[in-house]
Amino acid sequence: MRIAMIEVGHWHASMHLRSFQLAEGVEIVGVSDHQPGAAAAFAEESGGQAFERYQDMLERTKPDFVIAMGRHVDMPAIARFLLDAGLPFAMEKPIGVSAAAVAPLVELAEERNAFIAVPLVNRYSGMWRLLDELETAGRVGRRSHFHFRVINGPPERYALDGVGWMLDPAISGGGCLRNVGIHTVDGFLRYTGGEAVEVLGAALSYRVHGAAVEEFCAALLRSESGVIGTVEAGYSYASMKPGGDFEGRLSAANCYIIDRNDTLEVATLDDDSARRLSIRDQGARYDQFGPDTLARLRDGRPPIASLRDCYRAMQVIDDIYAKAVETPYMA
Repeated sequence: MRIAMIEVGHWHASMHLRSFQLAEGVEIVGVSDHQPGAAAAFAEESGGQAFERYQDMLERTKPDFVIAMGRHVDMPAIARFLLDAGLPFAMEKPIGVSAAAVAPLVELAEERNAFIAVPLVNRYSGMWRLLDELETAGRVGRRSHFHFRVINGPPERYALDGVGWMLDPAISGGGCLRNVGIHTVDGFLRYTGGEAVEVLGAALSYRVHGAAVEEFCAALLRSESGVIGTVEAGYSYASMKPGGDFEGRLSAANCYIIDRNDTLEVATLDDDSARRLSIRDQGARYDQFGPDTLARLRDGRPPIASLRDCYRAMQVIDDIYAKAVETPYMA
């Protein structure tokens, strides 16, 4: 499998390289980035030939599969180029600065039955596998509520990573909500089966760091059938170390499941039991993405998360921004 990587100056590039190299028979044939020198530096790590223009890279290397990243405002054009080239690819979320930017791509991808995988990697949490097992056994019951929190380190980490554009809302489409909050919203959509979602209320804060993008968001959601969701996203963890503050939990009539990053807690009412399991942490979920994505492509199965899944989450995120009350920077 000959793989090319687009916009390798992205902070997820090394994670995706490691993940896809875990699959059998993978060769990185080309890497590109519009920033002079970025691709050459990454080529030393990946072994692929370096290019500044991804169009030239694709023409010269003729890959079988592409891993695409980039500035959020540029991603729709990259995705459309790959669709027109007929190449299967994986693309980092959010694939645009708004749902409206993604919508035409969804229609085109589905019309062409294109394979586009989006690394909404918390779909690999053991929480979902356990929920599905309980559902198959008839042991879930009516679903009640869902909570997901992802709080990473302060926003200046993006400047330190060489992707300061993340702090410009015109280029990134927003802050922590658009970037890491998409995982929380996607989790709620996964739990409610993709039902229509209403945003009951939300708040954004710019209070501490004074960046042009929000550093914290909390939102209250409700699905069409009445499941309640609370989601939180932030750049407010007091450390630059990976991991931050992460927790997902779901409640139904007969089960309560908590994902604490590397630990799963589950309680079931029908047998009055509670247990704790060790699971893959958030970083290891990225490691699953590459091998699983290529296996799904080979077997003719859809990806773990599709372009439409990303689009649905983006629609809810846009609604959260529209509904949110803002707390400004306090000088």
